Amino acid sequence: MTLALLVAVAVLAAGGLARAAHRMARHDAVAGRLARPVEPAPAGGRAARRPLPAPPPRVAAALADADVPLPASLAWTLWLGALAAGSLVALTAGGPGLAGVAAVALVVGPALALRTRRGRADARIEQALPVALEAVARSLRSGASLRQAVEEAGRAATGGGRALASELSRAAAEAGQGASLVAALEAIAARRPLAGVRLGVAALCLGAETGGAQARAVDGVAATVRERLAVAAELQALSSQARISALVIGLAPVGFGAFAAATDPRTAQFMFHTPAGLALLVAGLLLDAVGWFWMQRLARVAV
Repeated sequence: MTLALLVAVAVLAAGGLARAAHRMARHDAVAGRLARPVEPAPAGGRAARRPLPAPPPRVAAALADADVPLPASLAWTLWLGALAAGSLVALTAGGPGLAGVAAVALVVGPALALRTRRGRADARIEQALPVALEAVARSLRSGASLRQAVEEAGRAATGGGRALASELSRAAAEAGQGASLVAALEAIAARRPLAGVRLGVAALCLGAETGGAQARAVDGVAATVRERLAVAAELQALSSQARISALVIGLAPVGFGAFAAATDPRTAQFMFHTPAGLALLVAGLLLDAVGWFWMQRLARVAV
């Protein structure tokens, strides 16, 4: 009964933190769109309060690289709330030993999850690149200049191509303000050093400098990138069985240990309340995490 009440309180507290983080993210988004910074509240007024410290910059960078559609402040608050609630529940259920193991798992688990999704944002940019290049070629055939074609492709891209659309719109805006279009396009390749992006930027820059059949060249690059993505998708499909096997092998010991601790009080007593049991539990979890990470690395396909 006490454990159920504690779980309910932890869930309510996590929900309150999530709502507070959502309000904070909306406030930051609105403040970022204002023409001038928000002035601090007067001494007698009601100032905006932040319930938690701001997340480190690497959190936002990791979320963006993993293509996780969450504001950094919201993800940081949810993680802190889960860490506090999970540790409290584990402390009540199994004592300090289980609380320590739960805290380590809640710290390492999200970091490993983000690491396994590393590069997803770049992959989505490459997947959207053929469509964007074909849009540039269509605009060129209709008589638009290269800058106008890049701008139209940036406005047309949606969904997974929003990051690429932002890059194209930025390059077109810089060229419209007097900068060199070639320099603006090369800046995209510098910010996104991907094979497909470099190839597309090279074709666009060559067309901007030499003229000629720009639409045909851009279409050729789009076809090349599309074929390369098809080969990568086929390789990923062929290696999917190995990745699923790694996931099952990594989760099976954890599931078996949880089942054994839940059904046998002596096992739980040894694992969570004795130094030898805690040492074996931590060593087993570490070895399991290392094995899972190594199998994921072996199953990774580089194209």
